[in-house]
Amino acid sequence: IGRLANMNPAHVMPSLRRMVVQLLTELEFARSNRESEECIQLLMVLVRAAENWVRPYVGDIFSTILPRIDDAPAQLASKLLDTVAALARVGGSDLVPYSDELLASIIHALSDTSNATKRMSALQALNNCASFCGLVIDPYIEYPDLFKILTDILKSQPDSKMQLEVMRTIGALGAIDPHRFKDAISDTTDTAVTNAKATSSTGGTNANAGSIVNKGGEGTHRTGNPHVRKADGKLKKKKKQQRPQQNVMTEKQMEPLVGGIPTDSYGTTFSNDGYYTQLSVNALLRILENTNDTTFHREAVEALNHMFAPVQNACAPFLDR
Repeated sequence: IGRLANMNPAHVMPSLRRMVVQLLTELEFARSNRESEECIQLLMVLVRAAENWVRPYVGDIFSTILPRIDDAPAQLASKLLDTVAALARVGGSDLVPYSDELLASIIHALSDTSNATKRMSALQALNNCASFCGLVIDPYIEYPDLFKILTDILKSQPDSKMQLEVMRTIGALGAIDPHRFKDAISDTTDTAVTNAKATSSTGGTNANAGSIVNKGGEGTHRTGNPHVRKADGKLKKKKKQQRPQQNVMTEKQMEPLVGGIPTDSYGTTFSNDGYYTQLSVNALLRILENTNDTTFHREAVEALNHMFAPVQNACAPFLDR
């Protein structure tokens, strides 16, 4: 049906629509994982064969698939993620409203080290979402651990195909500004600490509210005051409004500044060419110091020579290292 839709869509579209509805209904009321896998497989084939004609139904298909990714078994989750990759290629910007839930499900799948096929499908889904849906840079800010997860997969997986897919995904996600990424990590830490303090203070307030003595009856007993809980709820909401989420582009005053420009731990400004030279030298020296990368030592030395040849005297600060 998908191939025929490209030849004569006027006659095929009603059958295509009925098939999409039928597959989604069977997926929703499937009694076993095998039935779900068969429905997903047929749905994925249909999406890939009739890309232009399935796009009006991408939102309905995606809203049916997305809630089942996290709780599905590894094999079924892999097929669901493959379908997500196909839908991202077809739908493009239509999947942007689901980006928050989608990224959470993909990162949850990437963190699962028990199944390599599932991680491969998650990488392909993330790559297609970045390439066709425009989800670039923002995943690193919303989930600061994403880059570490990708690099850990790159280091721990011996499979060359998965390593190549990780490199493609990193390239599709784009390069984030180091200062912005550092701010995103610090904001995440500050939020976690604030939530922990708020939880502890809320527990203490509830304990004090529950210990109010009721003097209206015979004897005394402890009761909870609903007005206190309501007032406490308003106070918490007010605090949340008074403490808006910090913009990742805001410069923190605790960092050393040179003319209003943030610097790294060595005092080199991000706008200075020496900063990028220092990053390159540090990366090459790490390769030379690592005995497991002996095959790349020659290329690292050649890169250092090629980099220092045009700058001449500017390489003096790095000679002692």
